[in-house]
Amino acid sequence: MVRWLHISDLHIQNKADWSSFRKELFRKCGDIGKIDLVIVTGDFHNFVEGHNFELAKSFLRELIQECHLDINKDLFLIPGNHDGTTDIPDKKMCISAVKYAPLDIEKTWMEKLLDMFQDYETFVKELIPEYPTEHPAKIHNRIWRDKINFIHCNSAIAADGEDKSNQLLDVDELAAADYSDDYPNIMLVHNNFDDLQEDVQKRVKDIVRNNFVRAYLCGDRHLESISMISYEDRQNRQVPCVGCYKLSPDAKDQYSKFGIIVGEWQGEYAELRGWHWESGVGFKIDGSITEQKIYMGCLETIEKAKVEEAIYKGKDEKSDLDECEESYYQKREFITRYRNISPNQLRKFNRKYGDEFGELHSKESETALYEYVNSAEKNGILENMLDYMKSL
Repeated sequence: MVRWLHISDLHIQNKADWSSFRKELFRKCGDIGKIDLVIVTGDFHNFVEGHNFELAKSFLRELIQECHLDINKDLFLIPGNHDGTTDIPDKKMCISAVKYAPLDIEKTWMEKLLDMFQDYETFVKELIPEYPTEHPAKIHNRIWRDKINFIHCNSAIAADGEDKSNQLLDVDELAAADYSDDYPNIMLVHNNFDDLQEDVQKRVKDIVRNNFVRAYLCGDRHLESISMISYEDRQNRQVPCVGCYKLSPDAKDQYSKFGIIVGEWQGEYAELRGWHWESGVGFKIDGSITEQKIYMGCLETIEKAKVEEAIYKGKDEKSDLDECEESYYQKREFITRYRNISPNQLRKFNRKYGDEFGELHSKESETALYEYVNSAEKNGILENMLDYMKSL
């Protein structure tokens, strides 16, 4: 199973509600089960904070630590309209120019508007030291642990702090992004699909249709929502647009709903659960999100393909083919026998090899297993392990 945590619109204020929410959030993450990755769909602070992203930075570091994740690999984020706070000359003129001709704009206007996100990009690189692209505010992709391809979008390039509709993103860059044929592609966008400019919506549908995009995750509205993006006039040609709650509660905010969305992917579908937080009540399950599903493709098939590839790659390219085949079947037999081993047999195996080589636990993932067998082969002990497992 893969489990992600989707949060959005942090807007943190260090007051009583945030203090209570934060503590309950960390407990909730522990109660839910192992979180594998965190997704944040924009608005890390408020306009008035300017270039200061410290509250968001501190919180996200703590969240990643509480979830026992690698911040360089397991945190995915995109900018929101509150995050483009770097001063640029002629900002209003640039926004007007882009909105006047969203599909026929000179790239110079786009580059000028992207300069608004210099402070945001500094924040991202300080938070994620090994961030793989130079400009995190531009459209790009990142693959999470050979399982999900996230397309990072910036729909806040023409945000003026007033108009919430007709938002834009660079559809030319979006069309040219790196989409995967092997993993589900998921778009991360701050603005809800329905809040994009109409011509932009059409191009996004084309991109969804032609690149097997599975879902569109967003924030901005400060309310949970789920709707379908129909990208073709045929049955079952839709993908979900999943809007997340505002994260940080504020006693003065009577409009927003506060909470988190959790996605749990096993088999072909990821099932969503919404958790809504209220002062005086805490977290409670939200039926409007819970049990909604995203078709992702078969996780087991993706993991098996990666295991097959990794097992072969674990061999020296100069190895004899027969040796490679023998090694491959040894590894597959070890994994198959592990899958059918009893708890008592597993304890015996760990007593013999655990101290020296590391224990195997019940229900290890395919990824963990291929790492184990490749390491055992490298250390010249795989054949002995397999013989002992056969004797149990």
